[in-house]
Amino acid sequence: MRTPLDAPRGPSVHARLVRRPLSSGDWPAGARPPGLPGPDLHVWRIDLSARRESGGGELLSPDERARAERLVSAKARARFRRARIALRCLLSEYLRVPPGELALAYGEHGKPRLVSARGGDGDGDAPPFFFNLSHSGGLALCAVGQLGEIGVDIERIRPLSYPGGLARDHLSPEERRLRSDWETEAARPEFFRIWARKESILKAAGLGLSRPLDRVDTIRGELDGRSWWLTDVFPGEGFAGAVACARRPASVRRWSWP
Repeated sequence: MRTPLDAPRGPSVHARLVRRPLSSGDWPAGARPPGLPGPDLHVWRIDLSARRESGGGELLSPDERARAERLVSAKARARFRRARIALRCLLSEYLRVPPGELALAYGEHGKPRLVSARGGDGDGDAPPFFFNLSHSGGLALCAVGQLGEIGVDIERIRPLSYPGGLARDHLSPEERRLRSDWETEAARPEFFRIWARKESILKAAGLGLSRPLDRVDTIRGELDGRSWWLTDVFPGEGFAGAVACARRPASVRRWSWP
C-alpha cells in the first residue's frame, strides 16, 4: 500500500496502517535543525527516559515549572521538564534566539504557540512558523513546519481493560469497520494508531479533547468539515504516532534529538 506521501495530492489522505516498528536508523541523530522547514515538515523524536536530570530547568517559564510541579509522580515531572526543555532548545535552534528568551502562550485548550522572542516582537515580516509537542511514556515527538497549523501525538501502546467498548465509544463507524476484532488484544496497536491520528487533528485545530473523538474522521482526515493532511509516524516499538498539518508538505524529515 502507498504511503500518504506517495498518494495523489489533495486536501486529505488516508493514513497508512503499518505494523512494523521503525528501526533506530529511521530516526537518525540530528545535532541541530538544518534550517527552517520551508515546504517540508520536520519531526523530532526526543528520549525522555534519562535516569538523572541533565540541567536546563532554568530555561522553563514560571508557568511551565508550576505545571510540572502539579504532576503527581517524580518521573512524570522529570519527563515533562525534559520535553519542554528540548522544545525550547529546538525552537531556539530554528529561530536563532536563546531558549530562555522564547515566550510561549497557550490557547484555550492548551496548544502552545510562539508569542515573541527578543529581536522579533511579533514582526509581521517574519516567516510563518508552527510547532507542536506530545509526549507519552519515555518518548516525545515535536513537529515543526511553515505550512499552517500542526498537531502531533504520540501514544504508548498499553493494555486496555475494555478495548471493544473504547472502540465503540471513540471510533467512527467507518473506523470500526477497518477490522472485526476490536474486542481482542490483537487490535490494541491499531486502536492506538487511530487514537494518535485523532488527537493530532484535534491538536492541529487547537481543540484538544474538547470534541468527541468519534467526530474526528481519520479515514478522510476531517473535523467539523475541515480537511487536514494526516500521516502516521512510528517512534519505535510499543508506540504509535501521527502528525496532522493544514497543508500537505513536500516531504517529512525525521531526526532524533540528541
